[in-house]
Amino acid sequence: MEFLCLFSILLFGFLSRSQLVDAQLHHDQTTLQTIAKELGLTYWGLNNSDYCSWSGIGCNSSNSMVEKLDLSRRGLEGNVTIISELKALKWLDLSYNNFHGSIPPAFGNLSELEFLDLSSNKFGNSIPVELGRLRNLRSLNLSNNLLIGQVPDELEGLEKLRDFQIFTNRLNGSIPFWVGNLTNLRVFTAYENELVGTIPGNLGLNSELQLLNLHSNQLEGTIPDSIFALGKLEVLVLTQNKLTGNITEAIGNCKGLSSIRIGNNKIIGSIPRTIGNVSSLTYFEADNNNLSGEIVAEFLNALISAS
Repeated sequence: MEFLCLFSILLFGFLSRSQLVDAQLHHDQTTLQTIAKELGLTYWGLNNSDYCSWSGIGCNSSNSMVEKLDLSRRGLEGNVTIISELKALKWLDLSYNNFHGSIPPAFGNLSELEFLDLSSNKFGNSIPVELGRLRNLRSLNLSNNLLIGQVPDELEGLEKLRDFQIFTNRLNGSIPFWVGNLTNLRVFTAYENELVGTIPGNLGLNSELQLLNLHSNQLEGTIPDSIFALGKLEVLVLTQNKLTGNITEAIGNCKGLSSIRIGNNKIIGSIPRTIGNVSSLTYFEADNNNLSGEIVAEFLNALISAS
């Protein structure tokens, strides 16, 4: 009797899981059909009913759930909110299309998402605070759109973020201090916006920052030592701002720094001798500042050794 009860429980559990998988299959297929209709993807499902084989779609190992949706560079337009119904998505790329209007707040419901690229569209209005719920996100690219307003503090919770790109928008306000607390951050690009204030004094202090591009904003204050603290920076672009003060000697910590662009600011003083430690330097731009003094031999040696 006990054996029969145990067998019944196991059978019920198996059937329940099987029913869940079947329900997920039906749900994702229905969602994809709706997406196809909304975005004009007439080629989906023409010769094969297996949606995991359709162009731009990737499924998990059991082919039961859609984990990847790549619709980049297809000239698409329409309402993309329905994509938020693909609950297992880990990768969503809608870049280089003609989507406009607001970024759907419902994208914040994609709790498994690790990669989100909405760049090079015409998304406008503010960055939805709901994106702060994407706690597994490692890469967020909202660049080259028409976004306005400030970077919402709700994004502070994206602790796994490695790649954060918001360049070429109309964002204003200051760079949030919490960006410097993202311990996994490697790339931060916010150039060609309307950002004001100072560069956070903790940026680069808590993460191995490799690329920082804040070109063409209205940033003031000095270049903080923090961005050179861990010595991992490879590319630095701060041109066309209102930065002041000296070039910090901490720049010598970054031996792998290949490109330094700090032109068109109000930087004073001389080039520090510690720049001779930057053995990978191949490009240095500092025109239209208030630099003085001689070109130190260490600087020339750094350029020669890298060439």
